[in-house]
Amino acid sequence: MKRLFLCLLLLMVVVLNAAESRYLYPLATIKNSQAYDITVDAGYVFVRNQRQIWIYNSFNAWQPRLEASFFSVHPIEDLNLQGASTLYIASHEPTNTITPIDSLNTFGRIYFVNNIIGDKLAREGSTLYVADRIRGIDIFNVAKGAMNDLIASFSEKWGIRDFLAEYPYLYALNDFGAVIVDVSEQDFPLSAATNYMISNAEKLLKDREYLFVAAGKELLVLSVRDIKKPTLVAQMRMPSEIQDLAIKDQRLYLALGQGGVRIIDISVPTRMQDLNSFYPPFAVYSVALENDFIYLGLGREGWMIYEYR
Repeated sequence: MKRLFLCLLLLMVVVLNAAESRYLYPLATIKNSQAYDITVDAGYVFVRNQRQIWIYNSFNAWQPRLEASFFSVHPIEDLNLQGASTLYIASHEPTNTITPIDSLNTFGRIYFVNNIIGDKLAREGSTLYVADRIRGIDIFNVAKGAMNDLIASFSEKWGIRDFLAEYPYLYALNDFGAVIVDVSEQDFPLSAATNYMISNAEKLLKDREYLFVAAGKELLVLSVRDIKKPTLVAQMRMPSEIQDLAIKDQRLYLALGQGGVRIIDISVPTRMQDLNSFYPPFAVYSVALENDFIYLGLGREGWMIYEYR
């Protein structure tokens, strides 16, 4: 009887520890833009579709203010902010023109735009990494906001789908799975490891010694403790395809399109636990986090801000 009581007590402790103690509060819905991708940096929100970028100041989270907007002649593949005022915009057209949209309703910070040839951008400090599905990865020094200082190129012929930079490595997804590139010597980037046991992987993030990978409806967790042997250690299936993911405070936020948003406890990545789910009135294509705010890209329906505390 005593043993049974102790087991029940332990189970209650586990359940209570797994329970979510935070609550969601919808703050604002912004309709005057299209947000298929959303990024937040130092209180500024960058939303975009394939041809236009809208930049908002979210100092007042209940009423974000539109500060600038840019139109791209050719489709936008990715964007990255350098410092407070330089925007790098990736497209496939060398002659692409990025035009600021002048309006009495857009004012504030001045942005300088550089057009980059490629599909994906990742930046760490003054180093910008540009991935192209055909050429591979180029490494640039952008300390002065210029794009003429090419440091090196890494030939990854299988097409980079997503990647991130965390010195001394790049963590990337290609057409066959995961690739890790050693950039400790930027002049001579080298392949450090691969894991081609995953397929259809499109998005990834890193938290501690784990990579969190979105592959269709599957959420995969790879351990990179042994950098030369990335190993699949956990897997969870979602009800809808994963459109985007973000991590903060050992919580993983998944944008699931019509399936809303799912929040998962990843404090122990090999034993992930559901914490919360919520369903905005429109499909969720992108998610970004800053402080206690959750920013959701809703495609042509605009974007939303939730407070989560």
